[in-house]
Amino acid sequence: MRIDQSGRSRAASISTSEVTLPLFLTRETKYFYAIVVGFLTLILYMSANHFPLIPPRELPLSWVDRMTPFMPNTVWIYASEYIFFFAAYIVGRDFENLNKYLYSFLALQIVSVMIFFVWPTTYPRGDFPLPQDLNALTYYLFSSLRHADAPTNCCPSLHVSSVFLTTFLFLDEQKGKFPFFFLWGSAIAISTLTTKQHYLIDVATGLMMAVLFYWVFHRLISYRWIAGKAPADGAQPNR
Repeated sequence: MRIDQSGRSRAASISTSEVTLPLFLTRETKYFYAIVVGFLTLILYMSANHFPLIPPRELPLSWVDRMTPFMPNTVWIYASEYIFFFAAYIVGRDFENLNKYLYSFLALQIVSVMIFFVWPTTYPRGDFPLPQDLNALTYYLFSSLRHADAPTNCCPSLHVSSVFLTTFLFLDEQKGKFPFFFLWGSAIAISTLTTKQHYLIDVATGLMMAVLFYWVFHRLISYRWIAGKAPADGAQPNR
């Protein structure tokens, strides 16, 4: 009986370790791994964006899509996503939380790109030419965006899912910052409609993806610190 109980204990321990991810991000490596993840996500996104395996298809416009005006100047809100990521990540102080965020962020990109490859969608951006009287700087930014980013990779919107997943960082630390980042992230999500980059369904599914990957990586999966990697304060959260 003792041998059997010991065997079961070892099996349970092994089973538990199999679903436990290592916590590797520390103060010293915080920005190094951010650059690595950012580079990987860029490669993944651009691969599906410019080299779809099958011809992308347009989705039907909802009444919201048809009623939403084309507002080219909101491209500045749309493009603020990159400042948004940097700002949220740089103020994050709970390294356990940041580890979970990097796992969830990379997993979100991988799954979304897989969807883009097997079910590519595109937006009829040609129906919304840039006004010739648009401010020169805004025209340059918008035209550069459209040149670099093909009108594919629509559903689910990675722009939306990535922003809201980043916002959810502040559900687990520094909760007073959550309203600010949530409002900023919501403005970015809305701008995907006013810049005619995405359909309404892209926004809705992007938000759903953010909630799903937050729940899986911040609530469901277990973690453990790699030996010698835990912060000196015992990885106590900075709430």
